[in-house]
Order: sequence, then structure tokens, then C-alpha cells
Amino acid sequence: MNSLTAPALVTLGRQFNTISVGQLTEAGVSRHHRERLIADGILEHVGQSVLKVVGSPATLEARLAALCLQHPKGFVTGPTAGGLLGVRRMPRSSRIHFCVSHGARVDVPTYVRLRQTTRWSDDHRRPLGNGIVVATWPRLAFDLSADLSDADLASAIEQMLHRGDCSIEELGEMARLLCARRRRDSTRFARVLLRRHAGAPAESHPELQVLEGLLDRGIPVEPQVDDLVLPNGRRVRIDMAVRSVRWAVEVDVHPDHLHLPGTARDKQRDRQLHLIGWQVERVTALDLLHPRGLLDELVELYRTRVETLAV
Repeated sequence: MNSLTAPALVTLGRQFNTISVGQLTEAGVSRHHRERLIADGILEHVGQSVLKVVGSPATLEARLAALCLQHPKGFVTGPTAGGLLGVRRMPRSSRIHFCVSHGARVDVPTYVRLRQTTRWSDDHRRPLGNGIVVATWPRLAFDLSADLSDADLASAIEQMLHRGDCSIEELGEMARLLCARRRRDSTRFARVLLRRHAGAPAESHPELQVLEGLLDRGIPVEPQVDDLVLPNGRRVRIDMAVRSVRWAVEVDVHPDHLHLPGTARDKQRDRQLHLIGWQVERVTALDLLHPRGLLDELVELYRTRVETLAV
């Protein structure tokens, strides 16, 4: 690697050992120098205008960087981008989802699923600074509507909103720009956005399952109630609650809730909530194995709470 210039080494280190011909030129590597590096077995072509370090690992990130460098107007999207960016509920796929404008002449490997679109904008692309270009968060949410069920798409969108990746206004603007009649993915995206509950986003997929299940059964739960002050002075947040009857539901699926310190903290907090008149129902991962039975039980507990307070 000593025959490469320092700027070329920096770019290779940042881009998973891949680099474009243009970047090599900008780094002070001439055409003759480049050909010598190839002949000496230091670099090899992975595309017409992209090279990689010989023997470097063919990781997903390296393949994505090479693909984006080869096709600089395209972007990674769908489950590939979702998995790369830590979005939950992504389906397993061995193919790379890559989006280009409709009609573009693009030669890609067989492991790439090419997604062409007539609704194209540079504003829908987001460089990660490592050679990989992904869909912007609102565009990714829209593209995922072709790959996910309503429930999984809703969960992914809730996660994006909770993390601050995008806003509901930005998602609405994407729907206005891209949703077309008689397209199943467009219909799903619009349906999920319109069905979304008001208020703060749910923090986890199980939490969203319980929230939507209760709303579907007519229970007016509000997500992420965060303005309760306990007698000990602590301010707490409840996963979901009906304020009018001081009825709360906590979804305890994080592993911390299974261990003694976690369960002790939960019980202490419940006692503090009892002191200010709140009833708390806790849902575990085991409960969620039978969601219909769980929701029926929660509905009955809510109705009992209402009847008790009415006496």
C-alpha cells in the first residue's frame, strides 16, 4: 500500500477499501500509476470505474460503497438501507435494493434488486460520508411500503419518529409527492400515515402492538405520558395511559425488566404511582405470545377501573 498516495489511503480507509477512478485522480494517482497498481496486484476492478484493494473483505458495506460509486446518481433503499440504519422489522433479504431513475441504463450484479422510479429527486438521496448513499428517511419510509406489512411499516415509522430521524410533516410531504392511485405500496404508505395515532411515537414494536390493539377496541389510551410527578419527586413516563381514570399500561419487554434490580425498580415505581391514585398494568414478552387474550384482559381491567371510580 506504500505506492498509494496519502489522500488515496484516507479515502480507501473511509470507503471500506473501495475507491472510484475519479477519486484516485483527485488523490494524485495518474492513469499510468493506477494501471501499475492493478498490474502489481494492489488494486482490482469491481466495476468499470471503481476499484478495491485486492484481498479486502467483501462485506455488505464494501459492496454498497462500490455500487454507489459506480452509479453516483442512485441510492440504497428498502430493507437493505433499513437494515444498515438499524430500522426494526426489516425482512431478511440476500439482495441489495438499489434505486435509480426510470429509464436509466444501469448494469448491476445479480445480487442487486434494481428499483426504478419516475418520481426522482436528488433531495431523496443522503450520502453517509463513507461512499454509501442511502434514501433520506422519508423516502426510505415510502419505499419500505413495498416490502412491509401495514403493522411492520407502522412500527418502522414509529421508530424513525421516536429517534428524530424525520417528522410526521416530512412523511406527509413525501406522501403528497409520491403517492399514486392504484399503486399498492402508495396505498399502504398513505393508509399507515392516516391511521397513525395522535401524540408521541411508540418506543418499541410491542408497545405499538398493544397501543393499536387497545385503540382498535375503543380504549382511549394516550401514548408516552411523561408529565407525572411521583411523591418522591421523580418525574416518570408511562408507555400509555388513560388520564381521566388514571389507568396506565407499561410494556416490559426490555431484558432489564427480567432481572432483580429491574423488577425491584418497577415495583417501587408502581407503589409510588399507587400513592397518587394510578392503577398500573404491566405487560411482559410472555403476555405478547397471546396478544388477543392479553388485549381482552386489558380491556376488562380498564372497564373495571372505570366502574370502580364511578361508584
